[in-house]
This record gives sequence, C-alpha cells and structure tokens, in this order.
Amino acid sequence: MAKPPISRKGRVLFLTIAYPPNPSAASVVHKHLLNQFDPRSFEVLTASWPGSKVIARPEGIKARIIYTSFEFYSRKIHRFFARFQKYTIQWLLKYHVRRVKPVKLIIAFPDLYWLDVCTKYAVKKNIPFVAYLHDTIVEGTYAPDRKLLAQQVQERVFKHARKVAVMSEGMRALYKRKYNLDSTAWEHIYPEKPVVIEVAKERRAHWSGDVYAINNYSVARVNKAFESLNINFSISSGKSKAQLKGFGIDGEHIQKVFYPERADYLKSLCSASILLLGLNYPGECDVHEDELATIFSTKTPEYLGSGSLIVYHGPAHYFLAQFLIQHNCGVVIDTRDEAEIKAKIADIFENPHRYAAMPVNALKTLHIFDPEQVCKKVIETIDD
Repeated sequence: MAKPPISRKGRVLFLTIAYPPNPSAASVVHKHLLNQFDPRSFEVLTASWPGSKVIARPEGIKARIIYTSFEFYSRKIHRFFARFQKYTIQWLLKYHVRRVKPVKLIIAFPDLYWLDVCTKYAVKKNIPFVAYLHDTIVEGTYAPDRKLLAQQVQERVFKHARKVAVMSEGMRALYKRKYNLDSTAWEHIYPEKPVVIEVAKERRAHWSGDVYAINNYSVARVNKAFESLNINFSISSGKSKAQLKGFGIDGEHIQKVFYPERADYLKSLCSASILLLGLNYPGECDVHEDELATIFSTKTPEYLGSGSLIVYHGPAHYFLAQFLIQHNCGVVIDTRDEAEIKAKIADIFENPHRYAAMPVNALKTLHIFDPEQVCKKVIETIDD
C-alpha cells in the first residue's frame, strides 16, 4: 500500500535534532512518525551526535545534517561550537529552503536552543511553520539561566506558528486551560502490530529511556524495592552505571543494557515481569509541576503492546497515571513510603493473578496510537 504524502500541498522540511542514528526517545518518535509518509514528500534537517550510541537510520528518507552536538565529548566544547552554529544553522536552512521550496516547516522541540534558532529563521523569512512540542516550553525549562529564553521562544511560537502540535492530550489540555491555546495531539505512533512474544517471564523489571531530573527519585525508590526483593533490574538508558549511582540507583541486581536491534528490545520487554514508568513528585526537583503532570513517556506505547505488566510510581493526578487508571492497564503506586512500595512490588510477584487483566487491557489501548489515525491528524494540521 502506497504511503500518503505528509502534505497534499507540497513538500515539507522536518527540522529536529533528534533523528536516527541518535538513539534518544524523541528520535524514535520521529522515526516512527515519518516512516508512515511518502519519503518524496519531505526531507529531514537534523543533527549529528559524535560519540553517542547509534540506532539504524531508515532507508529511503533524506536526512541532512545542519548541526553537530559535541556534548558526548565535552559540555565546554559543545557550548563553544553552539555559539557559532547559531549562524551556520541559519545559512544551511536558507540553502535547503531555496532548494526544496517547502510549503511548510515542522520544527520539533525537545531542545530549546534548536527551537529558538529555527523559529527565529522562520519568522524572519516569513516561512509558515508548525511547532511540534514533545515537552512544554516554559514549564519544561528548569535551568535558571534559560528561563528568560524559554519565555521569549514560547511567545514567538504561540504568536507565529500556524499550528501547534503536542505530544499528548495532557499537554493539549494544559495549553488550553493555561494559555487558551488550541493545539492538536500527535500521539506517539506504535508502528508494529502488537505481537506478544511467547517467552517465559523473568524475575526482572525493566526501565527504558533516560534517567534525569523528571524521574530520578522515582526510579531510585523503586530500585530499592527491587534490590530488597531480589528482583533483577535491566535499564536501557544513555546514563552510565556511575551516573546512575550518582542518583542513588545502584546494586548488583542492576543490568545496563542496549538493544541496537528492535527485535531484541521488544523481546526483552515481553520477557520482563514488570515494565517501570516513573515521575518525580513536585518539590523533588526543579521541574515545574505542570511539565511533570503532562508528560506521557515515549516508551509507553511499546510497554502497552508488550504483554508485560506496567508499574508506574509517582503522583496519581499526573496525566500518565490517569491514563493507566482510566484504562485499567497498569499499576499506580502513589506513595513515597519505601515500605509500602516494597509491599506492593512483592504482591505483584506473589499474586500475579490479581493483575492479569491489565496487560490485556493495555493491548486494547493501542488503537489510540494507531499510525493511520495519527497520520490523518498530522496531514490535517499541516494543510490547514
């Protein structure tokens, strides 16, 4: 079956620092999204990340490098070159806009520097653009020296973007309530038909994705329960064991894993007894509560399609927790009491029949992340 063009009106430039071979969660989201469209209808302008682990880049899609991040080598070197690349990015944008003649730009945000540079160019050259926000801009910026920039960029986006697309219904509701901004949710696409691999469940919990300011305390608390209960804990994250230890996430039961092949990753999800989600409580970190409360972790659709039990630790009023509660598709542990957390994890392993319906319900929720449904919203957003 032929793939549809991303726009009926002409070609599009998709601007993101997160695209394969970069292995970040945002990179996977963009890959899954763009793989649904005719590659002749768009091009990707992206970044290189020397020194990072890599995943396979999709074949047939034109992805051109206009920015290089050196943060895996040195933050100091990275900041030095970033000052100059504010100008080189604009020169390269000018070249590729003239070459492609796009009807619209899609500027994706998991990075404030990138959103600032690219939206400035689009506004200056009067090029229509859609902002695709994985995180809230102001609320999601917690570094004090970047707060003013975040406010300026958000004002520019809200004023000049033809449309704003967000990562979840939680973000859409927040922007409507707080800023009276209408946006459209482009949910994470789950590209595979859910196939639960027949494999024996291991006495193992698994965490996918980065561990940082939004979730480090949550992961550390549950990790203590895993260690105490002799449960292996595999973590596929860019953080080293030393960095995890700095967050208090330590122990002989921890396995740092990396899956360059998606089939191996999905098999690991299916064989784990628990798939962990977690978000910090307000006040535990510098991240604004509105950002924490709207996050919908990019790994969630993969977890939902695995046939393994999802366990979330964090406040129950956050959107992620409410999704699991509404669909009865995961366990929500809303307490910071380590004894209570340990007791709940122990019950999951001792009485699995009590939770057997949740992985079944999880599979039923995947229609929300259906490629055809999401792609229809993408095309309508761009062409409106």
